[in-house]
Amino acid sequence: MNSFFLLLAHKIDLNVIGWMPSFITPFGVKVALFVSSVGSPQSFLLLTIATAMLFWLYKKPYYLLQFFITLGVGALTVYIMKVLIARTRPLEAIVQVDGYSFPSGHAAIATLFCSLLIFAYKDHIRNIFLRMLFIIILSLLALTIAFSRVYLSVHYLSDVIVGIVLGLLISSISVFIFENFFKKRELNND
Repeated sequence: MNSFFLLLAHKIDLNVIGWMPSFITPFGVKVALFVSSVGSPQSFLLLTIATAMLFWLYKKPYYLLQFFITLGVGALTVYIMKVLIARTRPLEAIVQVDGYSFPSGHAAIATLFCSLLIFAYKDHIRNIFLRMLFIIILSLLALTIAFSRVYLSVHYLSDVIVGIVLGLLISSISVFIFENFFKKRELNND
C-alpha cells in the first residue's frame, strides 16, 4: 500500500515536470525567478530580522521567541530530511540549484514564516476585510513561492507539497506549544 502511494506520487511528479515546458514563457521565468528569490534564505533572513524588530518594538517577546525557535526548527528539519532522503533534483531545471530536492526548503520556510505572521497579527486587525486580505496575501505569497520552484523545475510537485505540509505542521505545533505553555506563563507574570 505504501509503495503504491510512492509510485503514484512519482508518476504525478514526472507528469507535472513533463507538462511544465508547455507553460514556460520568458516572462513567466522572470516572474518565477523573482518570486523564488523572495523565498530565498537571504531574503528570509532579512524578513526575519525586520519581523523581529517589529516584535521587539511592539513588546511581543513571546512572538519573537516563538518566531526564532520555530524557524530554526523548521530549517533544521528540512536540512535533516534532505540529507536523509537525498532525492536528486529534476534534470531539466531552468536554473541550476545545488543540494537535494525533498522537501522544498523554500516551500517549508515560506509557509512557516507566513503562517506565524498570520498567527501573530491577525487578531490585531479589527477590520474583518483587512484581516481576511492580510491572511489571503500571506497565504498566496507562501503558495506562490512554493510553486515557483516547480515552475522553474528545481523541485518536483511532491517536494513542494510536503514542504507546505511540513511548514503548516511545524507552525501548528509551535502555536499549540507556545499558546498552552509559554504564553500562559508570560500572562501569569504580568
